[in-house]
Amino acid sequence: MAQTPHAVIAGAGVGGLTAAIALARAGLQVTLLERAQSLGEAGAGIQLAPNATGVLAELGLLDRVMLAALTPEQVRIRRASDGVELAHFPLGVIAEARWGAPSAVIHRADLQAVLLERCAADPAISLETGATVAGFAESAQGVEVAIRQEGVGRRLMADLLIGADGLRSTIRAGLGLGMGDEPVWSGRTAWRALVPADRAPSSALKLETSLWLGPKAHLVHYPLRHGTLINIVAITQDGGRDEEAADLWAISGKPADVSLRFRSWHRDARRLVAAASEWKRWPLFDRQPLRRWRLDRVALLGDAAHPMLPFFAQGAAQAIEDAGALGRAFTASTEINTALADYERARMARAAAVVMASRRQGAIYHMSGPVGFARDLTMRSLSPHLMMKRLDWLYDYKVRK
Repeated sequence: MAQTPHAVIAGAGVGGLTAAIALARAGLQVTLLERAQSLGEAGAGIQLAPNATGVLAELGLLDRVMLAALTPEQVRIRRASDGVELAHFPLGVIAEARWGAPSAVIHRADLQAVLLERCAADPAISLETGATVAGFAESAQGVEVAIRQEGVGRRLMADLLIGADGLRSTIRAGLGLGMGDEPVWSGRTAWRALVPADRAPSSALKLETSLWLGPKAHLVHYPLRHGTLINIVAITQDGGRDEEAADLWAISGKPADVSLRFRSWHRDARRLVAAASEWKRWPLFDRQPLRRWRLDRVALLGDAAHPMLPFFAQGAAQAIEDAGALGRAFTASTEINTALADYERARMARAAAVVMASRRQGAIYHMSGPVGFARDLTMRSLSPHLMMKRLDWLYDYKVRK
């Protein structure tokens, strides 16, 4: 009887956890290694577009996720200076009928909790925290993974290694891609906050995703946790790089600094920004798309493979797509090199297209002056149907394609 393949996944974020579930469903034994000592309330809200929730449904996770999520009724886009609506399009049952899966918003910690619960219930998955992958060595027999845990080094043999270890991936660094393969600062900063609903202006309490467009900045907000919180993301073209920060999610920002940047915006936007007592500042980096994601027994996933700017809110969604494709590849073939090649072939062009589209969308969102005026006129001319049609390529995607 053939031995069950053993996969090591570096990183227990959304991508790593989903990949563990997908690989276990495909019949593999999985060890998850997470450098953090615990997995808690990190991050804030994230958007799960239909291309992500469709994969979660295939993995048997969506029903549980939706218990902790909300489904916005629409996306509304407004002009920053006066609050005039530029465009809107429906979500809810209309979007689900069009794209085959719901659109949802959820606190990252709540999504992580669902994924952790499923991992803990699967005897094929084990999770080790406080375990940093320091390097690896590939051979015909497998992959030797070097681990640092509580100040002690050890080595673990596996059949394959998946690098889901984020923007500054150790696994990516070990693929020999050259000195030019470094994170690139976008010149933009995301400011994130959670506001209790009882402190937020009434205009922010609607069950919708609101997008405000201003010169060199934009603002997104939507409710979370059954409407008790409002998630805010404010992205500006300044704020500092903080390249050496250990945790880019945990850099504190000053409320006065954020309010100053939005002082000329419509009163509804100003009131919401002013209601936040604590902000986290997140410098935005991405990297150039790769020509390869793998070696014979090692492959990248999520931000390690394709970090992207958040203008399409697709970072988590693309990691979930990766995980679904990885599970499908190993369901189709138990030969590791073949399965990883199939995974790479299924995902590279798709992820690169989303990376590049996200960059272009950022330029559109942050237009100012005459080009910003022209953008607004164009958006006001688009019907909800045309707005949805422009998203078909992104949302109406299945990993089987």
